[in-house]
Amino acid sequence: MNKDLPINLKNVLKTEGKVLVVKFNHNGRYCVSGGGDKKLQLWNPHNGKLIKVYKGHGYQINDLHINIDNSQIASCGGDKAPFLWDVATGKLIRKFEGHTSRLNCIMFNKDNSVLITGSYDKTVKIWDCKSRSYKPIQTLEEAKDSVSSVWISEHEILSGSVDGCVRIYDIRLGVLRTDHIDEAITSVSLTQDGNVILVSTLDSTIRLFDKEDGSLYHEYKGHRNNEFRLISTFSNDDSFIISGSEDGDVYIWDLEEAKVQHTIKSHTGMVSCVSYHPTESCMLTASTDKTIRVFYSSSFNSPQESDVPVVTPLTIPKK
Repeated sequence: MNKDLPINLKNVLKTEGKVLVVKFNHNGRYCVSGGGDKKLQLWNPHNGKLIKVYKGHGYQINDLHINIDNSQIASCGGDKAPFLWDVATGKLIRKFEGHTSRLNCIMFNKDNSVLITGSYDKTVKIWDCKSRSYKPIQTLEEAKDSVSSVWISEHEILSGSVDGCVRIYDIRLGVLRTDHIDEAITSVSLTQDGNVILVSTLDSTIRLFDKEDGSLYHEYKGHRNNEFRLISTFSNDDSFIISGSEDGDVYIWDLEEAKVQHTIKSHTGMVSCVSYHPTESCMLTASTDKTIRVFYSSSFNSPQESDVPVVTPLTIPKK
């Protein structure tokens, strides 16, 4: 089974500061990273080349998200404001206003019309990307502590908080359901069918829940996560769970069996974030050791140089 897992080191991308987040774009040809050096960096992870740098943050970057057509990046961190960037030109489109403390998480909805953010100020805010307004269109204030993670689907917003609760807001019905984990939450995400929630917590445990009734399917253990925000993820077919660890390792679990399939001893610092390729057996790991590592399975062939266009003001990578 391990031959199909992305456990073979392909490239090491080096930055000037700790890397707290890295995300593939939606065709998997590029990735964007952010962290302690206050810069967003656009990479071709397959050949290791840095393509573009986006400067404007005054504090560390905690999270980012790329919109569905790969034309915009949203980012957030210590600046207390979401930033919206044009990928091709590198210019800042808008800096929103409304949070009173640092931002931990950010995400576009599927049609790129809104952004959602979660903050240390205990709120989730919703922002209209289509209007010219800099202010939020709605604020969700139910969290009792810092909001560490957000996720948005077609009609629901999920938030995870340090207060140990996953909150599911049904946008259509105006209904809130709260699931109590009773451990500080570092990340939440959904399977592709939207039926199952993955929750990482500061007791070195990742849990898999049924979204509809909140029942627990599995727990995943082995990694170390007691102090810092780690971002876990699914593989692109939802058959594996992947997470970094505060000891510098990367853990891969079988979703159904809840057993560790492989451990990669990859970094000298905490592995803060993992990102899985949207279609291939390839993943990125980001670390406080100032590197991003690119892993392939033995069966994955990287895109040829001619297949990967250079990003210029006139050429934006499309899905």
